Amino acid sequence: MATEGPLIHDGSQTTANSNLSGPAATNPGGTGSTLAGQNGSGQFLIVKLVGARLVDLVTANSDTVYGVLQNKPAAGQAADNGISGITKLMAGGTIAAGAAVMPATTGVAVTATGTYGFAVAIEAAVTGDIFTARLQNIN
Repeated sequence: MATEGPLIHDGSQTTANSNLSGPAATNPGGTGSTLAGQNGSGQFLIVKLVGARLVDLVTANSDTVYGVLQNKPAAGQAADNGISGITKLMAGGTIAAGAAVMPATTGVAVTATGTYGFAVAIEAAVTGDIFTARLQNIN
């Protein structure tokens, strides 16, 4: 069972660049499909800065991670991001407990390869699971 805390939030210092509210939110690319987060939203997905105080989903595993979205903001609304500590994440593949994770192109977490790990899985997960991880080395 995924849990959260203690988690340091950024104090809603940013706003959503695109609609991350779900369940009918569309991908930033406008494909019309729902997002990969909880209930089709951006919640528990990995975000990056795309402008001054603007966040959006990561689009590559090499993107600089800003944090993990904790709420479901529409475009222009305050985005609550977890930036340090224990958070929930959405799995995009099979992840073992203790594995380093990195972002995938849809904002989900996958087992890290190379030097892209930004968190450690506290529990095992498979695609679509919300799991617990400790944020580390966000750069």
